[in-house]
Amino acid sequence: MTEIDHRTLAVETYNRCWDLLERDERSQDDDFELITAAFTARYHWSFAGGPEQWVISDWMVSRAAADIGEGSLSLAFALRANRAAQEFDAPDWLVASVAEGLARSYAALGDESARDEWIISAERLVEAIAHEEDRDLIASQLASVPR
Repeated sequence: MTEIDHRTLAVETYNRCWDLLERDERSQDDDFELITAAFTARYHWSFAGGPEQWVISDWMVSRAAADIGEGSLSLAFALRANRAAQEFDAPDWLVASVAEGLARSYAALGDESARDEWIISAERLVEAIAHEEDRDLIASQLASVPR
């Protein structure tokens, strides 16, 4: 049996998620690939990562699920990422990213009130991000939350 390089597979499948998310148009097959890649990255990070990667991978499952219209699945993983981010000293950008994920999940569910509450929370958290590059990245993700 060959040894599995979980970290490499986690990175590759996570990056594949971004490739699919950034497409202007996706087919239904692309959507299935997106959610499969998100779960695959999550699986491999469970072996190769730590708390930060686990939160990021739950966030990615939530992001992918929201993007394909699976609001309930999206919210389940966004809430999981939020809980996990509170269990360790998560970096400022990750805390803001998790709030963005919750806003996106509520948007996917059509819950405008909860979406707006999390957008406001995420905006405050984005403002507090120390590094400009991280702040700009999370702000751009927040700006893409459907309104």
